[in-house]
Amino acid sequence: MDMKEINSHIPNYETFLTVDELDESTFQLARDYPDRVEVTCVGHSRAGHPIQLIKIGQGSKNALVFACPHPNEPIGSLTVDFMTRELASNEELEKELDYTWYFIKCIDIDGTKMNEGWFKGPFGITNYMHHYFRPAFRDQVEWTFPVQYKRLSFNSPIPETQVLMKLIDELHPEFMFSLHNLGFGGAYWYITKDIPELYPKFYEITKEMGVPLKLGEAEMPYCVEFAPAVFKMVKAKDSYDYTERFTDRDPAASTNYGTSSEDYANRDGKDHTMTFVCELPYFYSNKVDDTSLTDRDRSEVILESCDLKERLDAQNRAIFDKVKDLLDPDDNYFRRAVEEKLGGAGAIAAQRKWALSEQCAGKATVAQVWDNLYISRYFRCVNLCLLLRSIQFELQRAEARGFTQEEVERLNKALAETNATLDEQCAWLEENMDYQITPVKNLVTVQVTCGLLTAQYVSSHA
Repeated sequence: MDMKEINSHIPNYETFLTVDELDESTFQLARDYPDRVEVTCVGHSRAGHPIQLIKIGQGSKNALVFACPHPNEPIGSLTVDFMTRELASNEELEKELDYTWYFIKCIDIDGTKMNEGWFKGPFGITNYMHHYFRPAFRDQVEWTFPVQYKRLSFNSPIPETQVLMKLIDELHPEFMFSLHNLGFGGAYWYITKDIPELYPKFYEITKEMGVPLKLGEAEMPYCVEFAPAVFKMVKAKDSYDYTERFTDRDPAASTNYGTSSEDYANRDGKDHTMTFVCELPYFYSNKVDDTSLTDRDRSEVILESCDLKERLDAQNRAIFDKVKDLLDPDDNYFRRAVEEKLGGAGAIAAQRKWALSEQCAGKATVAQVWDNLYISRYFRCVNLCLLLRSIQFELQRAEARGFTQEEVERLNKALAETNATLDEQCAWLEENMDYQITPVKNLVTVQVTCGLLTAQYVSSHA
């Protein structure tokens, strides 16, 4: 498999495709290759939009690839857009990999549509923040798979998750590529099993594409690291055990969501489905991979991060509480996400206790300081955007909901306060994050390379 030749075919993607554009690209692919591409509607989103499944090849193994499991993560939709066309037009590659491929360009269609305001640019923190949406865990495709663990019992998968469950149960894929990305940070990977021979190739392509590695704090304290920036896939039980160890809270009582696609696919404990995730950033700073030591204790930096998050959460909650009674908890998905974010006291309490554990002893690196004190502020800022959009959502239907003039004025006042606070936070981030924007084509190139290399390895070792 000649990755340089394959990557030379990647279009010069500069912006992201909307859901409608992705659908049209899918149907055009089927028109261009009617004997090699099969497109089938396998379900509908909660709002009724068809979910299209693309089938290519007749290999001896099955591969399931799906993009936008989180709707603010559209890099993977372009990765799938390219991979489907490359496999359809390159029969030699398709036969070499020996898979029957199943692709979904966008699994969370409704949520992705809520992010389209920033898809065409301008690319930068401020525009991204003002059009951002990410649902609460109980509304996420990737985290509403059924699970039963200790006292945790969840079996309320959303319709989009049910589509993936059916495919996983029917296909039993040997390779599954769940396409994620992050807003700010560096490149990192999750994988079901440790495959050391792949990681130098991952590092090589990210360096070539100018993307730094995420070498500060892991995404979750309980992540198991196989190699720098490479982690074992996390499961619901990992979060449960961490919460149980570091708090006096009942993990089952504080969890209203399920587990991941990987955990569901391998729920018999045999790990027969190799799941792969390649996380990449829109924005990055050169400090995210700086492992030089500072003079600060890592535990002290983590505790300062907890203080920062509590302060920013309190600021957001003060606004939220003023209009909470006007934000519908059932169909205002922005409000549902805000409320979940503001309910993170337990997570912060666990992090405080974890910070004092032996695992956090020693001096912090520059990357760890950056993760704790800068990137954590970035991710708290997105909560303000969710709050802003939850208020806008209700104002757009104020007449239909029968709001009084006083209630509309209350919403408008909260909207102005949220807007001002968000602008203030974005200005701080723009001034202090010292960030660069990753070219979209580079992001797709990294995901395509890492995904195909992993698929090839799995196929040859199955």
